[in-house]
Amino acid sequence: MTRDLGEFCARFVAPLLGGGTVHVAAPVRPADFRAMTGGLATLRSGEVAALRLQRAQQLVAEPDLQEPGAEELALWVALYNLLVLDHPDRSRVWARQATWRRVESAARYWLLFSRPEGFSAALANHAAVGAFLELARRDQILSGAEGELRFVGQEIPRRRLRWTVPGALSVREETVTWWSTAHVAEVSALQQDVLWASPVTCLLRPLMAPPGYSPLEGASFLRHRAFARAVCHAWASSRHWIEIGGTVLGSLLFSLTGRPLSGPTPSSGATGAASAGRPMLALPAPVDTAGPEDVAALVAALIHVHFLRVLELGARLGVAPTSRDRPVQMFLALPLLLPALGEVLGSPLGGAAEGLGFDAQVERRWIEYIDHLGELIPRSVVENLLATLVPRVVKAETEP
Repeated sequence: MTRDLGEFCARFVAPLLGGGTVHVAAPVRPADFRAMTGGLATLRSGEVAALRLQRAQQLVAEPDLQEPGAEELALWVALYNLLVLDHPDRSRVWARQATWRRVESAARYWLLFSRPEGFSAALANHAAVGAFLELARRDQILSGAEGELRFVGQEIPRRRLRWTVPGALSVREETVTWWSTAHVAEVSALQQDVLWASPVTCLLRPLMAPPGYSPLEGASFLRHRAFARAVCHAWASSRHWIEIGGTVLGSLLFSLTGRPLSGPTPSSGATGAASAGRPMLALPAPVDTAGPEDVAALVAALIHVHFLRVLELGARLGVAPTSRDRPVQMFLALPLLLPALGEVLGSPLGGAAEGLGFDAQVERRWIEYIDHLGELIPRSVVENLLATLVPRVVKAETEP
């Protein structure tokens, strides 16, 4: 592995951010990392800077990205070493197991070191982690009378095809997403650390967030209006929007109260996705790490998801009386809390006064949707939220 930052960026970082073909060779060592940090000033302009900006602009129109620093380089290097650890030809490399343990340990340290402080750093981390989650490889599969032989991310060697009878073998190509495939034990353990390094990614894809993650950790980013809009649309556009809402709200309440939500296991069907096995993300988090404004921002985003679905005429498609999962019921009940939260959060229809074009038909659909939820959700669920959640949101307005 070269210690030259320019070559590392050309062979890995730029293809990763730009959707090209990444090249993986020897692992990056701590000495290599220290050498590359000396050239970070060269990244202020050029291909990598443009690609970082382009990836961030896919989320917000005018991202305020800081120049790449050692923390962001540490994230790139850690992601690269994950691919090295998972390389299909790793067993052919002459190296002691202790060497691979050092590579794993260094990657874990760099992922911890790269955890962002502030929205700008978190957005830059998402540019890399989001692209990493999209990485795909092309496998070639050789089929014959004795079965199949898969060449992971590689072409079939010519020697295997040269002396075969024509028609006796068939070759097909399969594209697979790297993140979702089976990995070696070291990489499987490090995948959660990758997600911890990108709270923006966890907020956009809460169903992928690692165990122990609380949405409160990224809630302060929702104060950036463009990002809040992107999160709401990301949640609402998913066919699993109800499951996402239940996961986020359940995790939020778990963080605030320290008590898991109990309830019957939901039946698969009308909940947007089969939510059996849906992860409970959050462990009890100290409330003083997130202010009431953060709680209010999350609740407002979840309610806005309902409104976006009503605008798209898609809300009732996933809402039916079979939605008996407790977190899902609480998410579905959120619009029923608007009479108690309206002074703090406002109303989704408030945009009409700003000339956003919401007409009487939209208002009628929204009212009909809330009436439908009132018939669907047990009163005990609404009363529970009035007692546990509403005081924490209203506190945002009453505190100086």
